[in-house]
Amino acid sequence: MDAISLGIGVTIAVVLLIVIVIAFVVTRLFRKVEQGKALIISKTKKVDVTFTGAVVLPVLHKAETMDISVKKIEIHRAGREGLICQDNIRADIQITFFVRVNKTVEDVIKVAQAIGTERASDRVAIQEFFAAKFSEALKTVGKQLDFVDLYT
Repeated sequence: MDAISLGIGVTIAVVLLIVIVIAFVVTRLFRKVEQGKALIISKTKKVDVTFTGAVVLPVLHKAETMDISVKKIEIHRAGREGLICQDNIRADIQITFFVRVNKTVEDVIKVAQAIGTERASDRVAIQEFFAAKFSEALKTVGKQLDFVDLYT
């Protein structure tokens, strides 16, 4: 009876050791994601995006975090840079735009592939990237409105 109880004890100890090793490995490899961020995991054949967390294997996967929260872009046009209205009056204008990445897997992958995760998370890079586009949109709208209409 001693051999059987010894065998059972060794089996339980081995199983317990395996469970502890697996739990240790999973806790070390699990990457948790904060609110307002996305974890992009580049695997060998596909790209996964998670908003909560995932296990990342160091040699097989590359993991990057991207900030997908709302960012504020301010455009100031004053003096010679002012907005020219339809009646050729120059208007000083200050406008604020709010930009964010939609919380969908497809949109996060598109942004990450287009401009990269670091630039998408950096406020200054976002400001430089969108400032010209928003200024051009303001010019287009400004030419359609009189100064009084713009003011009101």
